[in-house]
Amino acid sequence: MMRRTMTTPTPEEIRTYWDGKAAQLWTDPSATMKDVILRTMEIEAIANRLRAEDDLLDIGCGNAFGSIEFAKRCRSVLAVDFSDKMVEAARAAVSQCGQVNIEVVLGSALEIGDRHRDRFTAVSSVRCLINQTSREDQYRAIDQFARALRPHGRLFLLEGVAEAFASMNAARERVGLSPIKLDWHNRLLLRAELEDHLSKEFIMLERVDFGEYYFLSRIVHPLLVAPEEPRFNARINEIAREIWRSGVARGTFEDMSTLTLYVCGRK
Repeated sequence: MMRRTMTTPTPEEIRTYWDGKAAQLWTDPSATMKDVILRTMEIEAIANRLRAEDDLLDIGCGNAFGSIEFAKRCRSVLAVDFSDKMVEAARAAVSQCGQVNIEVVLGSALEIGDRHRDRFTAVSSVRCLINQTSREDQYRAIDQFARALRPHGRLFLLEGVAEAFASMNAARERVGLSPIKLDWHNRLLLRAELEDHLSKEFIMLERVDFGEYYFLSRIVHPLLVAPEEPRFNARINEIAREIWRSGVARGTFEDMSTLTLYVCGRK
């Protein structure tokens, strides 16, 4: 594997990292996120908002774990990733799942709108922007998503927010837990800056947080099992997902939800 630098990673280093993940885990649900329970919540949050008539662009699809679920809810899915190996894994997963309304192709978030202008009624992007190497490319990708959408199409943008990550770590430190380190290939977004850029092409329809899950899985769970290490597949994390689904504490822990789903309508 290519040796990464200690400064800003290059696109080639990030692509090599994801190629390695695909080679290692192939169609495993954990290939793009170790916390599979949270991964299923990401997918559920988007899938529940899709429509039967949607033609969806799923950009940064990884091994198509999410794309396959989305395809069960809409008319068609074009699943796109910039990692050759992830595309191979995605095609293998699609061939085994029985869904015939998915196509998987190699492509870049920075060019997708120019290649597919006004083609889709919906675009989903899950943690794709945090793998861009500069703020400029992150916002360039958003502009490309807008171009790919038909007028009044919807964008489902699920990304990491810097302020929420800091708030979650501050809460951990207050109860004696060490902060969680940000992965070397991730560049979190600033909330106000992101929302300002989205407002240029989109109308904000909804903002969905996962704060209950973060509070229980990243703070309560580690305290309960200390000094042992918490497990992503632990029962308490499953309970945290059910609490999130119920909506009983919706918004209470929004400030520590590192991941946020922005549901936007193209102007």
